[in-house]
Amino acid sequence: MREKIKGQVKNFVKIITKPEMEILPGHLAFSFVISIVPTLTILTYIASIFHFDLTFISDFITQSFSKEFADMLLGANVVVQVSWNFFLTLIVAYIIASNGAASIISSSNMIYGIKNSSFFKRRLKSLVMILIIILLFVFLLIFSVFGNKIIEMLQIMDISDKVITNITLVISVLKGPISWFIIFLFIKIIFTMAPDQKIQSNEVNKGAIFTTVGFVLITYLYSLYTTHFANYDVFYGNLASIIVLIIWLYLLSYIFTIGLALNYRETVHSFEKTQPIEPIEEK
Repeated sequence: MREKIKGQVKNFVKIITKPEMEILPGHLAFSFVISIVPTLTILTYIASIFHFDLTFISDFITQSFSKEFADMLLGANVVVQVSWNFFLTLIVAYIIASNGAASIISSSNMIYGIKNSSFFKRRLKSLVMILIIILLFVFLLIFSVFGNKIIEMLQIMDISDKVITNITLVISVLKGPISWFIIFLFIKIIFTMAPDQKIQSNEVNKGAIFTTVGFVLITYLYSLYTTHFANYDVFYGNLASIIVLIIWLYLLSYIFTIGLALNYRETVHSFEKTQPIEPIEEK
């Protein structure tokens, strides 16, 4: 048993120190940052369709981050003009952001010893994956980070008490264990989709559980840290909120990378039953 654990730890270290895995957190964090503007543009457009007060979004970002950050993000998005340029910009932005998901696919193939599929097939899958990842982070922000702040801001808006009560109920119900389970499902879907060869979803449970726990803990602890202890304004001025956001995204990306690496020992036995797996060697 001791030798088995020692071998698994040694193999995990070999995987996590591969060049593909070392650069994956940076790729993911960069992709998340790139996807902020097009995602916010879409949300702003949807809000305008339903005649939702856009000042709520501006006030929310101002209170959660800073006025400078809100002005930077919403300066060009207060009035959304739907045109071919609008859709072209969104498509290009998400294609660039999908490079992070493409890195997840390549890293997964490396871990499992799977040959990469065609470029266009991987690119199409990476676009689907980045949309799932964005949904995951929007869910994480709403229910795990800013749920209480959203409720507080809704209570001072000119909205019927019934609507506020319903939204408060949804946020309250989806916080805690239910939100953790939903996060787990999101991560499990991503881990299962990533390799260019079909794998059983239950074979990624170990990595998905670790990543879910890591996401919840990092988000909770970091939120406490930024609220009560950190004072980034001293060092970064108006860029403080952006630095905080990038650090948070990078920490989550690193947890995601570790969870991805943990899945190797869960799947290798199943692959060995059907085809040989090349041993991981030191470079």
